[in-house]
Amino acid sequence: MTKSKIKRPEKNLRLKEMKVRFNEVEYEKILERQNGKTFGGWLRRVALGHVPTVEADPDLVRNIGRIGSNLNQVARYANTQEAIDQRVLNEIVAIRKILHQMMEQNIADAIDKEKSNDC
Repeated sequence: MTKSKIKRPEKNLRLKEMKVRFNEVEYEKILERQNGKTFGGWLRRVALGHVPTVEADPDLVRNIGRIGSNLNQVARYANTQEAIDQRVLNEIVAIRKILHQMMEQNIADAIDKEKSNDC
């Protein structure tokens, strides 16, 4: 009985190589932006159209959670009272304004950070 050679499926091997040169400032900025396990994997994803994301500010996430909790309390109150008085309505408007300001500031900060990282 002869042993048959088992063929493994062809993998999508990366056989092409590109060399790129950076000055010191560009190199440092690129390393700051890298958010993958390997530099090659990260660079490949970015070059092929993957949009890198900015991690959310932990304080913003915490504050949004608190605001959500407050809104739930307001909703519970409105549901049990089956009415919303002017005071509650004012609180809802204030919460919406604060939330909007926080989100706008976070977006502006992310844009500023991205601009400062541009080569």
